[in-house]
Amino acid sequence: MRVAPLTSAKDLPPYGAQRRQDALWEGGNEALPPRWWQFEAGGGTHYQEDNLVMSSFNRPLPGVRLDGPRRLIPGCEWHISPLGRSYFVNHNTRTTSWKKPVPDRPVGSLTPECVIGGHSECIWSLACVGTGCNIMSASKDGSICQWIKDGEPVGEPWKSDGVGVTSMAVCPDETMVVSGSGDGRLRLWNVKEGSVVGDPWEGHSTSVRCLDWSPNAKLAMSCSACELFHSMLYGAKENVKENCGSSDIDTHDGSPLLWPSSPSRRVL
Repeated sequence: MRVAPLTSAKDLPPYGAQRRQDALWEGGNEALPPRWWQFEAGGGTHYQEDNLVMSSFNRPLPGVRLDGPRRLIPGCEWHISPLGRSYFVNHNTRTTSWKKPVPDRPVGSLTPECVIGGHSECIWSLACVGTGCNIMSASKDGSICQWIKDGEPVGEPWKSDGVGVTSMAVCPDETMVVSGSGDGRLRLWNVKEGSVVGDPWEGHSTSVRCLDWSPNAKLAMSCSACELFHSMLYGAKENVKENCGSSDIDTHDGSPLLWPSSPSRRVL
């Protein structure tokens, strides 16, 4: 599906103007609006808007309501302008806004200590590492970043060949990170050096959605969007990696399974 380049929309559509119109972004009704993409999940097509990181079952077109039941506060709807910018209709106040309406924060509720920004696309995975509980973030922009708790970056972002990083897991001794990408490949990273160890691991045909490590850091496990489960064995010091499974394991309902894969048939 061809995606149009980003355009701007300054004039907020007025309340009551939510009707079918022709799309004015590049490609018109035949293309997705700027910063939108589509994917298949759960047996259906979903459309996601990366600015808001919101998805819809309905194809984004002017005049089409995009939100589903209970997705927004009562009395509000999500729409898109003819130039491709999301906006929200509030029937309680009979107004429209570019900003997503949120419920009032209850008195005494927690507030964030720090808001960290640095990625250009949505963040798909988070982890803590180190005694100082540094934060690691993996993004669709193809990078992994590390931050201290006050929001200052630690070193330069790790680049994943421009492919979106969909999942990430830190090994128990915190020397390595394994990441999964939208191209179905896994990469092993040296935390101290911030560099890739060896070649990418291949085995999945779609994006890797879930990763984890065995307690002794010798076994890395991955599950992809195609509901296939793999286990990967590697020696961190020897820089040796072996695909433990001789064949893919179809989990049918999407629930990952762990199968003994070592030569002794014991889980490491």
